Amino acid sequence: MGINGGENGMFVDYDHSIVSLSCSILKHYGAEYLHKTFEPMDELLQHPYKHVVIMLFDGLGMDALRRHLPENSFLRSHALGELSSVFPPTTTAATTSIESGLTPAEHGWLGWNLYFPELGDIVSLFPNTRRGTQEQAAKFHAARQYLRYRTVYEKIEETGNAKAYVVSLYGSARITKYEELFDTVKGLCRKEERNYIYAYWGEPDYTMHDVGCCHESITEIIRDIDQRVERLCRDLEDTLLIVTADHGHGDTGYFLIRDYPELDRMLERPPVIEARAASFYVKQEYLAQFPDLFKRLFGDQFLLLSKEAVLGQNIFGGGVPHPRLPELMGDYLAVAVSGMGINYEDSDSKWKSNHSGFTEREMKVPFIVVEKGNE
Repeated sequence: MGINGGENGMFVDYDHSIVSLSCSILKHYGAEYLHKTFEPMDELLQHPYKHVVIMLFDGLGMDALRRHLPENSFLRSHALGELSSVFPPTTTAATTSIESGLTPAEHGWLGWNLYFPELGDIVSLFPNTRRGTQEQAAKFHAARQYLRYRTVYEKIEETGNAKAYVVSLYGSARITKYEELFDTVKGLCRKEERNYIYAYWGEPDYTMHDVGCCHESITEIIRDIDQRVERLCRDLEDTLLIVTADHGHGDTGYFLIRDYPELDRMLERPPVIEARAASFYVKQEYLAQFPDLFKRLFGDQFLLLSKEAVLGQNIFGGGVPHPRLPELMGDYLAVAVSGMGINYEDSDSKWKSNHSGFTEREMKVPFIVVEKGNE
């Protein structure tokens, strides 16, 4: 299901990924699933837990876990292994895969920015704004309109075998504060019903972007998560709790396309998807010249792939691709295999730490397991 390794980077392994984890959940509740399940999760689910919880902390990859927590910490001591994220390893693509059981190729939510020809503009998917602005892209939510998918929660509830909840800032069990995340999960796990709970929080990713992935403030955040999860688990019964992440992080520098006018004039519009997974729409007359110029300018900092290579190697994952996939990904995809990203102009966000490239620290996420029986 795609390529699994590279000379300078670590490619996604969809057969042992967060997609597999989501498919194990669907299988457990008797719902339709389309991909290989994650066998360690299947084995855990052989026990008929009343409550199954996945807590996802944005950016809490394996590298961050090892860097900021001691080996005897609660989370590290309960880590049974690791999972691969999806490509690109970024919140938009990865959390959509967790919430759908689909690969990015299938659901089409490839990254933060995508171009929709109907609107004639690049749209930031989650906030539904035009690229680089706070202006709404349309009177409707563009990505939800053009890239529809059925959620894991819908599929589970349709079976009648369990209730399903999303605990997040925008979930069905809506929270507004960090402390509410744990209180709400605990409350749902006290219900008599059989349920599946997906809980999401945006740290440490949010702060990593601002201060870098190695800053002491990140240590404080991750240690606090560790302590709060441990306290939560003391109060759980008949519950299987999984802690994981959507992607990891790495400190990042940036090239600006505007600094390379010879390259800039070849482009139809600014690159889309992500800074470390930049997709280029190239003017027809420059399609043959573009790869040579790009490689001359940026050398081995990126793996440059044609649209045909990306589609042929299933880098966005297997399954039946979304009909829009070829148009969403442009003509060439530049994937970071070093510590650099690509922005279009100086006003674009230059996060100190970022993700969505092909490095191991971005791709590997933890599989942390806490089993709580009827005690």
